Amino acid sequence: MAEKKVKIGFVGCGGIANFHFGHYDNNKIPNAQIVAVCDLLDDRAQKAAERFNAKPYKCWKEMLDKEKLDALYVCVEPCAHTRKDGGMELAAVEKGINLFVEKPVALDLAFAKKVEAGLLKKGLINAAGFQDRYIDFIPFMKNWVANAKVGFFNAYWVGGMPGVWWWRRRDTSGGQAVEQTIHTFDMCRNLFGEVVEVSAFGRRGIITDVENYDTEDASAVNLKFANGIIGTVYSGCFVRGGGGENGIRVYTMNGKLDYVERSSLTITEPHRTLSFKVGNDYGQDEDVAFIDAILEKDQSIIISSYSEAVKNLEVTLAANESMDNNGKVITLNQGCCCCAKKAAPAKKKAAKK
Repeated sequence: MAEKKVKIGFVGCGGIANFHFGHYDNNKIPNAQIVAVCDLLDDRAQKAAERFNAKPYKCWKEMLDKEKLDALYVCVEPCAHTRKDGGMELAAVEKGINLFVEKPVALDLAFAKKVEAGLLKKGLINAAGFQDRYIDFIPFMKNWVANAKVGFFNAYWVGGMPGVWWWRRRDTSGGQAVEQTIHTFDMCRNLFGEVVEVSAFGRRGIITDVENYDTEDASAVNLKFANGIIGTVYSGCFVRGGGGENGIRVYTMNGKLDYVERSSLTITEPHRTLSFKVGNDYGQDEDVAFIDAILEKDQSIIISSYSEAVKNLEVTLAANESMDNNGKVITLNQGCCCCAKKAAPAKKKAAKK
């Protein structure tokens, strides 16, 4: 008897979808099959369909009506989640389809929380695109931080401006903190726990030669965590010709930690230095975990759930609100007791290869 295959659909066949497509090429995940793809651009949908012998669609509503899917990837620009023809996540939840949504999962927190509530109510497997959590040395890094007396940290996502049309506008991308540096905010939450206060300032006027550009060139976001740890996350999209930086530096009583985004980890202690390089295909592991979780009906296999993505969105939207209000302190309730009760700890279960 043939092994059951998870039937997958994709909404969006652009850059981030192709990141996931590469993990399904050449039967890399043998118990899964991409059967339907959807994109507003016919050539992108057709190219993806030919790649996987799948059915191409231009309308996601038609795809969800005609296909019997076990899982859906939503890989669209941030503003597409809640525009007039949006709501593909809610439609998938209504049909009982397991859901993987790329970050940021929305620009509207109320919408994201509605999707989250639907997923939890129906017990659907859910994941979000924070692949850095699957890097092999992250458990060691988390354990080291948990046992250190952390004073503060600095974190960075500094580089150039992505060229896609929607990125340069705050109303379509959410701005750099929401769309890009959200990976760094996620890792800070992964290391330090829940955020209770946010205060931020933005800087404009550096980039003056890009049409329809209206977002921050740079920002500094101060975070206070429920456990008292404080730190600043810097964003910058103005760099041209090198000089960028991505990562987190943690200062503690008895050592320093340097995490270079998706590259390396260095821990400096009084009598030793520990160095690690990324040793796994963390993006592949992310998608394998999603399929394994569906087959085993076990949400705990997922390291980065939709609920985690909602909390990241809340932090970054608070940063935008503070920037727009001259550094006003925004209070969050992520560290309160009621939130802790809702989020049961995930089991430490490795994704199957």
